[in-house]
Amino acid sequence: MNITIFGGTGVSGLLTIKEALESGYHVTVFARNPEKITFQHKNLQIIKGELDEADKVNQAIIGADAVITLLGPMNFDKSLPISKGVKLIIKSMHQNNVKRLVAAVSSSFRDTKDKFHFWIDFGVWILKIIARNSILKDIEELGKTVENSKLNWTMVRLPKLSNQKPKGKFNIGYSGDGKVKNFWLSRADLAHFLIKQVDDRTYLHQAPIVSN
Repeated sequence: MNITIFGGTGVSGLLTIKEALESGYHVTVFARNPEKITFQHKNLQIIKGELDEADKVNQAIIGADAVITLLGPMNFDKSLPISKGVKLIIKSMHQNNVKRLVAAVSSSFRDTKDKFHFWIDFGVWILKIIARNSILKDIEELGKTVENSKLNWTMVRLPKLSNQKPKGKFNIGYSGDGKVKNFWLSRADLAHFLIKQVDDRTYLHQAPIVSN
């Protein structure tokens, strides 16, 4: 089975690549800076490109059975580059008849099942002040784009990530429902959860927050 991963050169992304390879998948990684992937594997292919290069994006998706994205805005770019890139990814998925999309998204993207949660809502408020809404708008547009994609999507909404050892135990739910308690998640557990969603349809067309 072939998986294409976008946003794979950060700490969480690299762990996700390794998790996929260890699970027996053939992995194609789309990377702006492929030199950040310092390991090799017979089942690993790397394609260098920018998110606005439609031909390169399409090259990475051809032959895929599923796509995982860990893309997220990292600066105050008002042009919304990440959500625009995700739109290109989804367009290519439709062109290549790839149905399964697993997207890691900030918990600042709100779901209709969410209720008030002090720390989450406080974090969104701080983000609005610091980023002057540019990052938040990119996150919101990304989430809406996935929701409206007509793909078999799952969004995994993220709390604060840590480099702690994997716990192998998850709290899965929505803001304010009492299920998401300790508001952090180890990157290793995130990688495991994302790869599991490739075949698991439990959260199909859902956007739960996942924490330890």
